[in-house]
Amino acid sequence: MNVKNRKCIRKLSLKSLYANRRRNLIAIFAIALTTLLFTSMFTIVLSLNASYETYQFRQVGGYAHGTFKDVSPEQAERIAAHPKVKAAGVRKVIGITAEGVFAKVPAEISYMDANCTKWSYATPTTGRMPESGKEVAMDTAALQLLGVTPELGAEVTVSYSITDKDQTAFTVTDTFTLVGYWDYDELMPVHYINISRDYADDIEAQAVKTGLQPFRTDLNVMLASGTNIRGQMEQVDTDLGYTWDSFTDPNSVRIGVNWGYTSSQLESKLDPELVIAIAAFLLLVIFTGYLIIYNIFQISVVGDIRFYGLLKTIGTTPRQLKRIIRQQALLLCLIGIPAGLLLGYGIGAVLVPVVLHSIQLDTGITTISTSPVIFLGSMLFALLTVLLSCSKPGKMAAKVSPVEATKYTDVMQTKKKRRSIRGAKLHQMAFANLGRNKKKTVLVVVSLALSVTLFNALCAFVGGFSMEKYVSTMTCADFIVSTPDYFRYNLSADEFITQEQIEDISANTKASLSGTGYAVRKPAYLWMTEDALRQDYARYESAEQLDSHMSRLEHRGNMVMGDTRIEALDNSLFDKLQVFDGDISPMLEPDNNAIAIAVSLDDYGNLRNPEYYPKVGDTITVTYADDVKYIDSRTGELTEVTPEEYFQEKLYGARDVEYTVCALVELPNSMSYRYSGFGYDVVLSVDTAQRDSGGAAIPMLYLFDTADEVDEAEAEQYLSKLTAGEFSPLMYESKATARSEFAQFRQMFLLIGGILCAIIGLVGLLNFFNAMMTGILSRRREFAVLQAVGMTNRQLKTMLIYEGLFYAMSSVAAAFILSLAVGPLAGKMLGSMFWFFEYRFTILPVLLTIPVFLLLGWLIPCMMYDNAAKCSVVEQLRDAQ
Repeated sequence: MNVKNRKCIRKLSLKSLYANRRRNLIAIFAIALTTLLFTSMFTIVLSLNASYETYQFRQVGGYAHGTFKDVSPEQAERIAAHPKVKAAGVRKVIGITAEGVFAKVPAEISYMDANCTKWSYATPTTGRMPESGKEVAMDTAALQLLGVTPELGAEVTVSYSITDKDQTAFTVTDTFTLVGYWDYDELMPVHYINISRDYADDIEAQAVKTGLQPFRTDLNVMLASGTNIRGQMEQVDTDLGYTWDSFTDPNSVRIGVNWGYTSSQLESKLDPELVIAIAAFLLLVIFTGYLIIYNIFQISVVGDIRFYGLLKTIGTTPRQLKRIIRQQALLLCLIGIPAGLLLGYGIGAVLVPVVLHSIQLDTGITTISTSPVIFLGSMLFALLTVLLSCSKPGKMAAKVSPVEATKYTDVMQTKKKRRSIRGAKLHQMAFANLGRNKKKTVLVVVSLALSVTLFNALCAFVGGFSMEKYVSTMTCADFIVSTPDYFRYNLSADEFITQEQIEDISANTKASLSGTGYAVRKPAYLWMTEDALRQDYARYESAEQLDSHMSRLEHRGNMVMGDTRIEALDNSLFDKLQVFDGDISPMLEPDNNAIAIAVSLDDYGNLRNPEYYPKVGDTITVTYADDVKYIDSRTGELTEVTPEEYFQEKLYGARDVEYTVCALVELPNSMSYRYSGFGYDVVLSVDTAQRDSGGAAIPMLYLFDTADEVDEAEAEQYLSKLTAGEFSPLMYESKATARSEFAQFRQMFLLIGGILCAIIGLVGLLNFFNAMMTGILSRRREFAVLQAVGMTNRQLKTMLIYEGLFYAMSSVAAAFILSLAVGPLAGKMLGSMFWFFEYRFTILPVLLTIPVFLLLGWLIPCMMYDNAAKCSVVEQLRDAQ
């Protein structure tokens, strides 16, 4: 028989809730604290992500989700109309200027529509976008470099090189009318000089008449979602019948994904270790919230257990008792969750600028996220935690019988103790009290140990960051000096740093090691197996295109003539090479024919694709040429109508040189060409390179180390002055910059981890506080009886202090055991996630917490007992009836 008693149960729940207002405040505080934990965490994480993405976007040059490259007008129209594309923006680059005042930061001359202008941070804050003729808009820094005062209507003269899809051609100088400008952003990779569509079309028509190809048009897009960007763009290509993996197929529309989006970086790096780490972190946060609220509801049920027993005597069912507790929890959530959401969001919003300032990324990028995920996620997590936390106390209230309820003292049933003739000792009584409710004791110990274990893990994590490993990967020397062309990968430049400049730097700095890296400025080709060269091109060409390509290359048996990049080094720089196999000493001998193959190692020193490289001891042939031209493979001549599949390289003044592979080495990226291509990268001694190339090796970079911090600081100061200003022909990198980046990275983890430790530590203290309070309140009658038979207040207080100390030391012991068990496993996982992490076991943070816990173990019981012992023994016995 169903009885409609929901209204009665609801009223009973409300009345019971109203009767315990002080306890309700504690419960609301616990729920608010849990919600605050979730909200502040989500706010900090999402806001830091939003700020970091803004920083990345400005470095990339825009925040469009991706780019469909080199599209025709028809392709652009079809892509823009696709359902997955929310908005599209067109950009046509007609030229570039990277000389003179724009040597360090180049300028791109292009037409952008309104969407592309907005997404590229190039919307004029004064004036408007170019609309017709020779109108132009640019940033204030570019105007300053050109000597123009930012005023609408000013005349701006710009010289730039026309750039089509394949080459940089002739130079154009034009005078424009300034119609808009905006403040320059120092993080931007280029200066945008925006022109009208009319002007871009006119220049394109002139360029085509001279034999150039039409200019490249890119379509920037915003998709329906910022996740799985590559997958969405590939789906657009697939739906429209395009491919995306060919440079030559006219039906191929290549894809570029904005790597500034965190999602696009995670998709490429998502592995089981990262998934486990994220899942473990979320479980830790949920468990932390559970620990806060569970004890509160446990205390609540213990306090009302007799009330629930009386309800059962008048016919209340266990299901109805559970509903009463659940309704009370939900009613408390109506106050606690909104309060926690507001406080958590406020705390997160305050902490985000602090974190960003600590890592020096706060300038102009601080973004406080307002994502609905913060509030919905926090609310759902808090609600789930509350329901989980009140389910166990609800079951306890439902199971207790009316008779048991009248004598319930929060004591678990234990086996019978044997008698002793030695009498009771206070520390023995305290220890025995912990065993009366083992579940509660374990819960308190775990909650306290959890914060200590996390603190220990944080110290091990941050302490495991190897600055030496990080810095050595970022740069291989204290200082590397060259021209902007080198640092911008413009290695087609005729000249980099000169010998005179190197001598000046050497004369004004104190180097413990120094040397020059050289670029060989002569066409050179290395003969390699066709299988190896096919591996290079397989990522960019279909099987049919690859076969056609290989057929056009010159063969010698199973060897094919492939591209190569030859770098020559002074003998002093061979110490910078990491030898994977073989020996580089033959390269130091005079008049040698030894060569080293530069290999690609992963972050952990393992060789990728070892079958791709020649073996140590192999003889390889390099062909040097004075000049290279393309001819029609059918006729031996090149005409304007020759299809690309018949292009063939013809070498003039070619001669072969045989070398013996003496070693496979890792060439640090910071002293290499800094880009990869098809074929092998190889290293020669400078004398050998000059001999075999006919003196074509030119200085590309100069690097040096210093003996101590004083010499390093003096060199930093000298190079800073030498390279200051837009007109300086030189730039430099230093280890000091890499160290600063590392310190900021480590400081960020310390700050965020410290906040998390503090929150979880507060949870542990609250549970300790709750455990002691529950023990005192539920044992008031027992304490009164003990005092009645002669136990003094001091003895009772001492017993409680022993209990607190046992809790504290048990927590430290548990944290020690957890650290022993979890540390190596976490270290292995973190080592796979962070290549510069080296796990070092430490227990010092656990030992440092012992004095703190001993103090708390003494202080909290004293405070709790002093507050509870204000009543006389008679009053305590009467209240306990």
